[in-house]
Amino acid sequence: MTEYDSGAYSVHFAHFAAKLEAHLIRFGVTCADADSIIEESSIIYFEKLGSAKKKLLKFVRKEDPAKVFVDSAYRAIERHIPEANNSFGSHIELSKCIHQTH
Repeated sequence: MTEYDSGAYSVHFAHFAAKLEAHLIRFGVTCADADSIIEESSIIYFEKLGSAKKKLLKFVRKEDPAKVFVDSAYRAIERHIPEANNSFGSHIELSKCIHQTH
């Protein structure tokens, strides 16, 4: 990943993380738990973007940062709050949260 790509993905992550934090708190997740979920999702997010397999695929296409973030957040929420996967922690709800314009 080039420095430009890394920086752009970092900016996307920060933007998405703010939306995720508000989403989690809206559904009653404590600030401490939301922070843990976001921290874990950041590890997953940047690992996905930096893997050797992904580096090869980048010659063909760029990763959609929103999709990578939703997948990462889903996995982190699944570890912390497994029952949320059927409600506010589902792929669909996380995608809606990330794509909100307000």
